[in-house]
Amino acid sequence: MQYLPIFMDVNDKNVLVVGGGEVASRKVDLLLSANAKVTVLSPRLNDTLQRYRDNAKITAIIDGYHRDYLGDYVMVWVTTDNTLLNKQVWQDCCERNLLVNVADQPELCEFITPSIIDRSPLQIAISSGGLSPVLIRYLREKLEALLPETLGPLGAFAGEQRERVKQKFSSVTERRRFWERFFSSKAVSLATDKGQLQREFDLQLMTSHSDVDGDIYLIKLPDETDLLRLRSLRLMQQADVILYVEDGDDCNERIADFVELCRRDAERYPLLSTDFATQAQARKQQGERVCVLINSSAQFEILTNTLEAISVVA
Repeated sequence: MQYLPIFMDVNDKNVLVVGGGEVASRKVDLLLSANAKVTVLSPRLNDTLQRYRDNAKITAIIDGYHRDYLGDYVMVWVTTDNTLLNKQVWQDCCERNLLVNVADQPELCEFITPSIIDRSPLQIAISSGGLSPVLIRYLREKLEALLPETLGPLGAFAGEQRERVKQKFSSVTERRRFWERFFSSKAVSLATDKGQLQREFDLQLMTSHSDVDGDIYLIKLPDETDLLRLRSLRLMQQADVILYVEDGDDCNERIADFVELCRRDAERYPLLSTDFATQAQARKQQGERVCVLINSSAQFEILTNTLEAISVVA
């Protein structure tokens, strides 16, 4: 992974944009949408940036670049078409440990911006590390068509109800199971306003109980990740605990690819096959969903006969 994906809070923070043309305008629009305090440094401003300056949306320094202008900023965006100047700004920023992005020059970027799908407060960001912007644009269009506009209101509603769920359920597992049931309910998928969401939420909250049933999913891995069954992938992403066998370097590298597909915050334990039964049953009794990843047919057969009350996914 070349870049660490993060969402950065720039609300009311100082950001510098070097350049005053069309590219700068696009960057400024993005920064203003995140409520940053934007300063533009350029000898000239295009019409859009001039209007922003006149309306006091941005601060403008009408001058050429000089390193003394690098002040108390959390990040710097460089948008000029002068490659020598761009490299100079990048070097100056690096010396001051300032995050810097040079447009269309990924080798001079300490951070890059992804393609964004905005369903505020929900945001989805995708990136190719700057290698294939056309592919990312294509994927974003596909995702935009799949994701309903109601995701934003649903996310806002869930945020408003978090405290009620915390008061109702004492454990993180119980709260997560409740939200999974709520988000997957048919009534929520068909809801078009907050009132409908509220009625379904109240109903789910009243009918839910605090008992959490555990389960064990035994999954025999195929040769390649793209051959993984959809149901297996869904269960891997729902599991609380991931158990898997380490069986030699080549096998470990292969299994690691499958482990990466599991839920990000699930606990992950490489164990000997003889440890699976005891560990899996103990975690199941605690109400957790345990996913056991099996590499060989022999291991799969042994564990199928050893573990009790399992949901086997061949």
